[in-house]
Amino acid sequence: MVQKFIKNIANENAMKISKNVAYGNVGGYMATLKGGYETSTISFSGAFTDECANKISAVLSDKEFIKEHHVMKFRVLRESVTAEFQNTFNTEKKMKGFIKAFPEVLKENGVIGDGFCTACGNTIESEADSNIVLINGIAHRVHKGCTSSLNERADIEQAKHETEEKNLGKGILGAFLGSILGGVAWAIVYYIGYFASIVGLLIGFLATKGYEKLGGKVCKAKMPIILIATVFGAIFGQVVGDIAAIYVMMAPEGYYLMDIPYLYMYALGDSEFMTTVLGNLAIGIIFALGGAIGILRKTSKENKDAALRTEVLE
Repeated sequence: MVQKFIKNIANENAMKISKNVAYGNVGGYMATLKGGYETSTISFSGAFTDECANKISAVLSDKEFIKEHHVMKFRVLRESVTAEFQNTFNTEKKMKGFIKAFPEVLKENGVIGDGFCTACGNTIESEADSNIVLINGIAHRVHKGCTSSLNERADIEQAKHETEEKNLGKGILGAFLGSILGGVAWAIVYYIGYFASIVGLLIGFLATKGYEKLGGKVCKAKMPIILIATVFGAIFGQVVGDIAAIYVMMAPEGYYLMDIPYLYMYALGDSEFMTTVLGNLAIGIIFALGGAIGILRKTSKENKDAALRTEVLE
């Protein structure tokens, strides 16, 4: 689904909408608009030499430019530049200003625009001999012959990605070891009486790092593994926090630390205590996932971008 503000920007710039993006020639460059849950992007495709790329990066890093256009972050490649914007009440206004001003920046810094095939690097003599193709989510104008080559290459890369060893066993172990480390931090915060999304972010971050450090590869399974590990970390942290609280309360009565898990299990037999524990667990999981949601989205996108993806728009 394409958001209303993306449609508004597209209409103002005579852009078309397909495959959940808006695309078209804006100021002499093929532009792509994509809306997201937290952020939205504007991409321009073209020919970026190393010198051009450095100049464009310098412009997008300039404090005055960032202040004027509210660019949150950017990425410059040899065939495209993408600017990312935080979704707020005035995102449409920010993106309208950027898409109007940036083609001139590209021209001033020597970027060759629409009419140049970003696949082979040669001039496109006639639009009739070209396609507009989404390459990893960004619209490019390429020769029809190059379209076939791109599609073949994408099929090969996707097949290779699907069949390569993912090291899921080691990745799962790493994710859960990372989530346990994050769970310790969660236990401390929970013990002193708080729920904090930032600790959920920490659990997700450590679970992701653990997955990667032990050799887990980018794949469809990575996101649900990180999701489950994050939930496990929050549950582990809360159980440890509960046990710590019971120990502090019962130690003066002569109980030892090894006794506390048995007391905890016994207490779960009380319906009121069980209700409290389950309620806290539910709140904790919500906070943990709220904190880690950005990592989960990034992990999902990672798999999509792991191999070349092409879709012909026209």
